[in-house]
Parts: sequence; structure tokens; C-alpha cells
Amino acid sequence: RTIFVSQLVMRADDRDIRRYFKRKIGVSVRDVILLRDKRTGRHKGCAYVELGSLGDVETAMGASGKNPDFQRFPLLIKRTEAEKNYGVDGVAAGMGGVDQGIAVAYGNAAEAPSVMYTADGRRIEAQKVYVGNVDRCVTQAQLFALFSQFGPLEKVLLQMDPTTGISRGFAFLSFLDPKDANLAIQTMSGQLLVGRPLVVKNYEMRMIFSRIHSIAICVLVNGYGQLHAIETR
Repeated sequence: RTIFVSQLVMRADDRDIRRYFKRKIGVSVRDVILLRDKRTGRHKGCAYVELGSLGDVETAMGASGKNPDFQRFPLLIKRTEAEKNYGVDGVAAGMGGVDQGIAVAYGNAAEAPSVMYTADGRRIEAQKVYVGNVDRCVTQAQLFALFSQFGPLEKVLLQMDPTTGISRGFAFLSFLDPKDANLAIQTMSGQLLVGRPLVVKNYEMRMIFSRIHSIAICVLVNGYGQLHAIETR
């Protein structure tokens, strides 16, 4: 139920977008996420708009190329990758529903990009992406809508606290194509989402640096312990 809106003037804000789609286009708007520059905090002239239903998406598409009431330039409106993989009935193509962990499935296997493997048959892990510093109000569906612009996603797993049910502030994404994963990392790292700069890294590299950090701490602790033992003799 998410569309991508571009060619917004700099003075436009989320209230203008929300009001325009509600009053002029006649669709229900659940959320508006403006993409902002990590240095200046200003938006980049584009936003993701989450609508109330798939029917609203079709209605909103009719406003593409038209001038809204808050600016003189026409808006460009596109479906996100999420909407392209949904059927008319609102169910993901080729699935009876959408599983909590699986973000998208393809109705036609020939349309899905081939998964990349190494010479010895292991899956290339560059497809996995870590996203950190995510605001607690951001949902798994919103992350999918945001990152699916870079290419088809296999999974989006927003980590939740099992006790409270509140987001733990990080997620793991799986792209079908490593090139899409790398593009997402380069583009989204440091971008503001709900006022917080995202931490976007290659999952495997993050794990390597995490291990190095843990080893360094162990070396420092052990080294200090040995030094302290020598001094007390």
C-alpha cells in the first residue's frame, strides 16, 4: 500500500502531502516518510506515502504528472516494489498470505533474479544487510517499502523484544541480488529516518568487525590481568 512520490518542492512537508492525498485525491493516508539529507536535514524532494488500501494505490497513481495545490510543479508517483508483487486481492503473488519474516514472493519464478552462489555452492552473503538505529515507531512494512526501491527483497526481519513486543531498533534484510544490497548500503547509510541516521552495513562485515572488537577486548582484559599479576608479586 505504499507509493513513491518525487519532484516535491523544498518547502513541501508531510502535512502538505497528507492533506493533498486525503482531500484532493480522496485516499486514506497512514504515514508519510520524507527522505532527508543526513547533513542538512532537508528532504530530497521525495517521500514514501503509505496508503490505506491497495485500491487507494490505484487512485493515487492517477495523480501522477498533475500539479498539486501546494506547488506549481507536477508530482511523479510510482508504485513501490512491494505493490508490484501484490495481486488485485491484496495477497502476495504466489502466496496464501505474507509470513512475518518473508517480505515478498514471486508469482512467476522466471521473474525472480537468480540467487548468487560461490564456486563451492555456498550462498554469497553480500546479499544480507544490517540496518541499525531504527526508531521504535518504524514498522517492518515501512522498512520493506523503503529498501525495496533498490531491488527485490527476499526477507525483512525487524527484531522485536519477545517480552514487550517493542522494536529493538535494528533489522536484517536479504536482497536477491548482491548489487542491490551494495547500492542500498551506499545510498541509505546515514540517511535520516524519523529523525535518526540509519546505520546500514553489510551483515557479514558487521559480524567480522564485531568479532574483532570482542577479541580486542579479551586481549586487553587478559593483558591487564597478566600485568596486574606481575605487579603484585
